[in-house]
Amino acid sequence: MDPKKNIAANISSSNQATVFSRSINTCGLLQTFSDPGPLTVFLPADSAFNKLAPGKLDALLTPQKKYDLIAIITYHALPGKVSAKNIAKEISRGKGLAVFRTISGAPLKARFDESGNIVLIDETGGISLLQKSDLKQHNGLIHLVSAALMPKFKPF
Repeated sequence: MDPKKNIAANISSSNQATVFSRSINTCGLLQTFSDPGPLTVFLPADSAFNKLAPGKLDALLTPQKKYDLIAIITYHALPGKVSAKNIAKEISRGKGLAVFRTISGAPLKARFDESGNIVLIDETGGISLLQKSDLKQHNGLIHLVSAALMPKFKPF
């Protein structure tokens, strides 16, 4: 990843993040991830999306599910530059649990596992491990995570 490029440009040029890149384009969020920010993105690799139930990803990429896809993609981002050190500090300050507000407006929890790694807990109880952190971008940071994060979908 080139720290001189923005988040959207780096994601679109990664051969490991084609699903996330395609999702950003499909749901019209390219500008959001290109803007000056700053933003922090928890980026799941394509292999993380393969863990979804069969057919779920294909369904999300249809026009009928655009707003669900927007909710999922924006759930992977925090406003501001939030480094792994900042996350760890908030976990310690919260006595083992930190809660962050994503740009979708939904809460995302973080804690340490038994080995001291940072673990994210989504609204559905799904677990994702920070695998590589603090990848500098022109408009923020990217942390590579082991699983796609899922918000709870609220009926209108």
